[in-house]
Amino acid sequence: MEKFNFKDHKNSTIAESYRKIAANIEYANIDKNIKTIMLTSSLASEGKTTTVCNLAHVMADANKKMLILDLDLRKPAVHRKYNISNNVGLVDLLMNKDDFNNYVHNIDKNLEVITTGKIPTNPFEIINSKAIKELIKELSKYFDYILLDTPPIALVSDPITIATYADAVILTIAHGETEKEIARKSVASLKHVNANIIGTILNKVPVNKNNKYYYQYNYH
Repeated sequence: MEKFNFKDHKNSTIAESYRKIAANIEYANIDKNIKTIMLTSSLASEGKTTTVCNLAHVMADANKKMLILDLDLRKPAVHRKYNISNNVGLVDLLMNKDDFNNYVHNIDKNLEVITTGKIPTNPFEIINSKAIKELIKELSKYFDYILLDTPPIALVSDPITIATYADAVILTIAHGETEKEIARKSVASLKHVNANIIGTILNKVPVNKNNKYYYQYNYH
C-alpha cells in the first residue's frame, strides 16, 4: 500500500493531485447535498485507506470539518494508519447507544476519526442496520464531510449496502494492478443499487523517482 503522507509532503505533486480531487468533490457538491462519501475499491491493497486518509487531510487543510468513519468491520485499517487504539469504536458506540464524542480520535485540526472497535461476528447486520443509518445522519450535523472507508466490492457485499445510504461513492483503482473487467463489475454493482458514483481515483500511477505515485481523479 502506498506510504505517501500528505502532512509530510504538502507541496508535492501527489498533494496537488489530492487537492484536485477535493476540488472536484466540491464541484460535484454544488447543491450542497453531499455529506457522506463512501470510498471503496474492487480488491484489497489498491490504496483505498491511504487515499481516504490523505484526502481527509487535504480537505481538513482547506478548513472543512472532516470525519473518517471506518466501516470495514471485517479488516479495519484506519487505526493502523494513525497508530491509534481500536479497543472501542463504531461497534461499541452502536451497542452502547452512547455519545459519539466519547469515541472520536482527534487527528489534526478539522480532522477526526472513529475506528471500528471490536470486530463483530455479524458485520453485515450492523452495516445494514437502522442504527448505523441514524448514527451517520446524526454525525452529518457536525461535519462538512464524512469519508466512509469500506471493504472491497469484489470480496464482500458490505460496500454495496453502504452505497445505498451514502450520499456519494468514489471507486479507487490501482494502476497496473486492477483488471479492467473486475473494475467494470464493481461499477456495475454500484450502479445496480443506484449509487451516486461521483468519480474514480486511479492511484499508484508512476510519475518519477521523486514522486513515486500520483492520484488521478475522473469526474462523473
